Amino acid sequence: MAAADADAAATAAGEEEEYQARLSAVVDGLQTRDAMRLYNWLSQRCFSDCVVTFYRRALGKREEECVRSCVRKYQLFSTTSAAHFAHLAGTASSFSSSAATDD
Repeated sequence: MAAADADAAATAAGEEEEYQARLSAVVDGLQTRDAMRLYNWLSQRCFSDCVVTFYRRALGKREEECVRSCVRKYQLFSTTSAAHFAHLAGTASSFSSSAATDD
């Protein structure tokens, strides 16, 4: 009986490991897709805002500076927003864990 229980536990552990590997692969795929969407959106946004001449292959100096500024602004906004949400999540989790210990 103990051997059967050990086999069942090993099988369950293997299935859990396989499930976690599949889940990780799905998450990686979604993150890659979202990163590509964000890159494409940012490229289109900055291009539309900054590129005004189409008579040469390279960007003009002003266009290049505009694109750099556009990307910098987005990166700053993104970093600031992520830090703010992380702070809010930390505050919310510490609030919920302190509320749970009060019970």
